[in-house]
Amino acid sequence: MRVCLAPSLLTFTGYGLFADRLRSGMNQNHQGVDTGRRLYYSSSQGPFYNANNIFMFYGGGHRGSIVESVMQAVCSRRSLVHVHGEAGSGKTMLSLVISDRIRHRFHTMRYDLPEISDAKLLRHLLIELVPQNSDLISAEQAQDGADQVSIDRALSCIVQQLQRVQQTPNNKPYIVFVDSKDSLDSGALRVIETLSRASVGEEPLIHCVVFHTASSNAERYAAVSDTPYQSENHFWLRRLTLAEINDYLRHHMMLFDFNRRDLFTREMAYFIADRSEGVFKSINTLARNAFTIANLEEADKLSMSHLLMAGLPVSDERHITKRHLLKNRTALVGLMGSCALASMALMVYFMR
Repeated sequence: MRVCLAPSLLTFTGYGLFADRLRSGMNQNHQGVDTGRRLYYSSSQGPFYNANNIFMFYGGGHRGSIVESVMQAVCSRRSLVHVHGEAGSGKTMLSLVISDRIRHRFHTMRYDLPEISDAKLLRHLLIELVPQNSDLISAEQAQDGADQVSIDRALSCIVQQLQRVQQTPNNKPYIVFVDSKDSLDSGALRVIETLSRASVGEEPLIHCVVFHTASSNAERYAAVSDTPYQSENHFWLRRLTLAEINDYLRHHMMLFDFNRRDLFTREMAYFIADRSEGVFKSINTLARNAFTIANLEEADKLSMSHLLMAGLPVSDERHITKRHLLKNRTALVGLMGSCALASMALMVYFMR
């Protein structure tokens, strides 16, 4: 019996050791996956970082209907369309989505610059349409400004080139998207309006979609209104409501990691809505900072405490230090005086 049982016990013991090692290895692999996931979530490739990825486009807040309306307006020979929105409302994402959906029917040109003047816009159009005449507006003039004579010559050259292109068979029309972080100056708007009025018969030579940063009270009201606000060729991007913010968070997480699509609870969505006020940029920044804090704490998933820390206001250490010194300047002067008197007393003592 001992001869028969020994191999059985040995075999059972070997299987037990093997199972323990297997479970240990699985636990190590599971921890490694969690660590990698945390690093991935807080990296530059994590969620809420790819703000200009058109595959992550969120059509809520009437964004989807505005895309369709702008495309319909352009295709119905409306040569000039304006889209208004405050900073961080998703204007750049909207321009990327529209240009991608319409690129098979139009020659698309996008100008996404911090600031756009008439000379800068004309130089970009010359390089794009008439590169052999790009010296009509030099790089120095684009930077420092051009006189009216140079601007008129550049406009005339661009219009003539568009007329020649229009006469070629099977030609696609041109459309230009102008997206600037700052407000467009009057000179750039005059250039855009002049180009949009140029036509051959009833067909515009070029279509223009201009994205403006909202500043007036009417545009601010439109940004927070729950109803779509638009006129004949003007469209406004409003802020997201609480329900839309909750839907946006789930939409973004579902596209990034389907298994964690319900990571943000309703309480977390309430907090994000309160701190971001429904602005895309603020929502993305708050979520990214919360993921970074969760990774630093080596947490398995995002929690409300991480959002609370991410939503704390940034303190100015220099301002605090200066304010502290001003508040206690009397004590500091007294301390310095005492140190000086003590030094003098020591010198007199040792001189004796």
